[in-house]
Amino acid sequence: MTNTIITIGREFGSGGHVAGQLIADQLSIPYYDNELITMAIRHGGITHGRPLDKFDEKKFNPFLFESNYYGNDNAPKGEPMEEVLFKLQRDVILDIANNGSAIIIGRCADWILKEEGADVLSIFISAPIEQRIERIMAKYDVEESKAISLIKKNDKRRKAYYKYHTSKEWGNPKTYDYYFNTEDLTLEQIVDEVVMLYNK
Repeated sequence: MTNTIITIGREFGSGGHVAGQLIADQLSIPYYDNELITMAIRHGGITHGRPLDKFDEKKFNPFLFESNYYGNDNAPKGEPMEEVLFKLQRDVILDIANNGSAIIIGRCADWILKEEGADVLSIFISAPIEQRIERIMAKYDVEESKAISLIKKNDKRRKAYYKYHTSKEWGNPKTYDYYFNTEDLTLEQIVDEVVMLYNK
Protein backbone atom coordinates (compact mmCIF):
# COMPACT_ATOMS: atom_id res chain seq x y z
CA MET A 1 0.00 0.00 0.00
CA THR A 2 1.07 3.58 -0.55
CA ASN A 3 -0.27 6.70 1.13
CA THR A 4 -2.17 4.58 3.64
CA ILE A 5 -2.82 5.62 7.21
CA ILE A 6 -2.62 2.89 9.85
CA THR A 7 -4.79 3.80 12.82
CA ILE A 8 -4.37 1.98 16.11
CA GLY A 9 -7.02 1.78 18.79
CA ARG A 10 -5.80 0.19 21.99
CA GLU A 11 -6.78 -0.89 25.46
CA PHE A 12 -4.81 0.87 28.15
CA GLY A 13 -1.73 -1.18 28.90
CA SER A 14 -2.09 -3.43 25.85
CA GLY A 15 1.15 -2.29 24.24
CA GLY A 16 -0.51 -0.45 21.36
CA HIS A 17 1.87 2.49 21.73
CA VAL A 18 4.91 0.23 21.45
CA ALA A 19 3.41 -1.72 18.55
CA GLY A 20 2.74 1.52 16.67
CA GLN A 21 6.34 2.65 17.08
CA LEU A 22 7.68 -0.71 15.89
CA ILE A 23 5.40 -0.70 12.84
CA ALA A 24 6.46 2.84 11.99
CA ASP A 25 10.13 1.87 12.31
CA GLN A 26 9.74 -1.17 10.04
CA LEU A 27 7.83 0.79 7.41
CA SER A 28 9.90 3.98 7.79
CA ILE A 29 6.79 6.13 8.06
CA PRO A 30 5.89 8.87 10.59
CA TYR A 31 4.32 7.98 13.93
CA TYR A 32 1.88 10.23 15.81
CA ASP A 33 0.55 9.81 19.33
CA ASN A 34 0.99 12.51 21.95
CA GLU A 35 2.60 14.60 19.22
CA LEU A 36 -0.95 15.28 18.04
CA ILE A 37 -1.53 17.45 21.11
CA THR A 38 1.44 19.69 20.36
CA MET A 39 0.50 19.86 16.68
CA ALA A 40 -3.08 20.79 17.57
CA ILE A 41 -1.90 23.55 19.89
CA ARG A 42 0.33 24.92 17.14
CA HIS A 43 -2.48 24.66 14.56
CA GLY A 44 -4.87 26.54 16.86
CA GLY A 45 -2.32 29.11 17.96
CA ILE A 46 -3.20 28.41 21.58
CA THR A 47 -0.25 29.71 23.58
CA HIS A 48 -2.17 30.73 26.70
CA GLY A 49 -4.78 29.18 28.98
CA ARG A 50 -4.94 25.66 30.41
CA PRO A 51 -2.65 22.92 29.03
CA LEU A 52 -4.61 20.95 26.44
CA ASP A 53 -3.22 17.53 27.31
CA LYS A 54 -5.70 17.23 30.20
CA PHE A 55 -8.52 17.30 27.61
CA ASP A 56 -6.96 14.73 25.26
CA GLU A 57 -9.23 11.82 24.27
CA LYS A 58 -11.93 12.95 26.66
CA LYS A 59 -15.65 13.35 26.10
CA PHE A 60 -17.11 16.76 26.92
CA ASN A 61 -18.30 16.85 30.53
CA PRO A 62 -21.01 19.50 31.13
CA PHE A 63 -20.26 19.42 34.87
CA LEU A 64 -16.62 20.34 34.30
CA PHE A 65 -17.13 22.93 31.60
CA GLU A 66 -14.11 24.94 30.52
CA SER A 67 -14.44 27.21 27.49
CA ASN A 68 -11.75 28.29 25.06
CA TYR A 69 -11.05 31.99 24.48
CA TYR A 70 -7.58 31.70 23.00
CA GLY A 71 -5.93 31.02 19.68
CA ASN A 72 -6.40 31.84 16.02
CA ASP A 73 -9.38 31.30 13.72
CA ASN A 74 -8.75 27.54 13.69
CA ALA A 75 -9.58 27.32 17.40
CA PRO A 76 -13.34 27.69 18.07
CA LYS A 77 -14.08 30.26 20.77
CA GLY A 78 -16.55 29.70 23.57
CA GLU A 79 -16.67 25.94 23.03
CA PRO A 80 -15.65 23.27 25.56
CA MET A 81 -11.93 22.60 25.57
CA GLU A 82 -12.52 18.91 24.82
CA GLU A 83 -14.36 19.88 21.63
CA VAL A 84 -11.75 22.46 20.67
CA LEU A 85 -8.94 19.91 20.97
CA PHE A 86 -10.92 17.29 19.03
CA LYS A 87 -11.56 19.72 16.16
CA LEU A 88 -7.94 20.88 16.06
CA GLN A 89 -6.68 17.30 16.12
CA ARG A 90 -9.15 16.39 13.37
CA ASP A 91 -7.62 19.11 11.16
CA VAL A 92 -4.13 17.86 11.98
CA ILE A 93 -5.05 14.22 11.26
CA LEU A 94 -6.51 15.13 7.87
CA ASP A 95 -3.41 17.16 7.06
CA ILE A 96 -1.19 14.22 7.98
CA ALA A 97 -3.21 11.96 5.68
CA ASN A 98 -2.73 14.41 2.81
CA ASN A 99 1.02 14.18 3.17
CA GLY A 100 1.61 10.44 2.92
CA SER A 101 1.46 7.27 4.95
CA ALA A 102 1.65 7.37 8.74
CA ILE A 103 0.74 5.65 11.99
CA ILE A 104 -1.84 7.45 14.15
CA ILE A 105 -2.71 6.31 17.67
CA GLY A 106 -6.27 6.80 18.94
CA ARG A 107 -8.10 10.16 18.65
CA CYS A 108 -10.90 8.58 16.54
CA ALA A 109 -8.51 8.80 13.59
CA ASP A 110 -10.00 5.70 11.95
CA TRP A 111 -13.47 7.23 11.86
CA ILE A 112 -12.26 10.75 10.94
CA LEU A 113 -10.29 9.48 7.96
CA LYS A 114 -12.85 6.95 6.71
CA GLU A 115 -15.52 9.68 6.78
CA GLU A 116 -13.30 11.65 4.39
CA GLY A 117 -12.68 8.67 2.11
CA ALA A 118 -9.02 8.26 3.02
CA ASP A 119 -7.15 4.97 2.60
CA VAL A 120 -7.16 3.59 6.13
CA LEU A 121 -6.03 0.35 7.72
CA SER A 122 -7.70 0.38 11.14
CA ILE A 123 -6.59 -2.01 13.84
CA PHE A 124 -7.33 -2.49 17.52
CA ILE A 125 -5.01 -4.09 20.06
CA SER A 126 -6.26 -5.74 23.24
CA ALA A 127 -4.52 -7.88 25.84
CA PRO A 128 -5.37 -10.14 28.79
CA ILE A 129 -5.89 -8.13 31.95
CA GLU A 130 -2.97 -9.85 33.68
CA GLN A 131 -0.55 -8.67 30.97
CA ARG A 132 -1.96 -5.17 31.10
CA ILE A 133 -1.60 -4.95 34.88
CA GLU A 134 2.02 -6.11 34.69
CA ARG A 135 2.83 -3.61 31.95
CA ILE A 136 1.26 -0.67 33.79
CA MET A 137 2.94 -1.61 37.08
CA ALA A 138 6.33 -1.64 35.36
CA LYS A 139 5.77 1.46 33.24
CA TYR A 140 4.44 3.72 35.99
CA ASP A 141 6.05 2.02 39.00
CA VAL A 142 2.74 1.54 40.80
CA GLU A 143 1.14 -1.18 42.91
CA GLU A 144 -1.29 -3.69 41.40
CA SER A 145 -4.36 -1.93 42.83
CA LYS A 146 -3.30 1.37 41.26
CA ALA A 147 -2.60 -0.31 37.92
CA ILE A 148 -6.09 -1.84 37.91
CA SER A 149 -7.59 1.55 38.73
CA LEU A 150 -5.69 3.24 35.90
CA ILE A 151 -6.77 0.57 33.41
CA LYS A 152 -10.45 0.90 34.34
CA LYS A 153 -10.32 4.70 34.29
CA ASN A 154 -8.56 5.03 30.94
CA ASP A 155 -10.55 2.32 29.18
CA LYS A 156 -13.79 3.95 30.36
CA ARG A 157 -12.59 7.36 29.16
CA ARG A 158 -11.53 6.11 25.74
CA LYS A 159 -14.76 4.16 25.26
CA ALA A 160 -16.92 7.19 26.10
CA TYR A 161 -14.81 9.48 23.90
CA TYR A 162 -15.02 7.16 20.89
CA LYS A 163 -18.76 6.56 21.30
CA TYR A 164 -19.45 10.28 21.67
CA HIS A 165 -17.67 11.26 18.45
CA THR A 166 -18.33 8.24 16.24
CA SER A 167 -21.50 6.57 17.62
CA LYS A 168 -19.55 3.31 17.30
CA GLU A 169 -18.37 0.84 19.93
CA TRP A 170 -14.75 1.26 20.97
CA GLY A 171 -12.99 -2.08 21.23
CA ASN A 172 -15.67 -3.99 19.31
CA PRO A 173 -13.90 -6.17 16.69
CA LYS A 174 -16.58 -5.26 14.14
CA THR A 175 -15.59 -1.59 14.37
CA TYR A 176 -12.10 -2.17 12.95
CA ASP A 177 -10.51 -3.77 9.90
CA TYR A 178 -8.40 -6.02 12.12
CA TYR A 179 -8.59 -6.88 15.82
CA PHE A 180 -5.60 -8.36 17.64
CA ASN A 181 -5.25 -9.80 21.13
CA THR A 182 -1.84 -10.50 22.64
CA GLU A 183 -3.28 -13.65 24.17
CA ASP A 184 -3.15 -15.09 20.65
CA LEU A 185 -0.14 -13.24 19.19
CA THR A 186 2.87 -11.50 20.67
CA LEU A 187 3.30 -7.78 19.99
CA GLU A 188 6.11 -8.66 17.59
CA GLN A 189 3.83 -11.03 15.67
CA ILE A 190 1.12 -8.36 15.54
CA VAL A 191 3.67 -5.90 14.16
CA ASP A 192 4.72 -8.38 11.48
CA GLU A 193 1.09 -9.05 10.57
CA VAL A 194 0.27 -5.34 10.21
CA VAL A 195 3.38 -4.71 8.14
CA MET A 196 2.34 -7.58 5.84
CA LEU A 197 -1.20 -6.17 5.53
CA TYR A 198 0.20 -2.73 4.72
CA ASN A 199 2.46 -4.12 2.00
CA LYS A 200 -0.29 -6.16 0.28
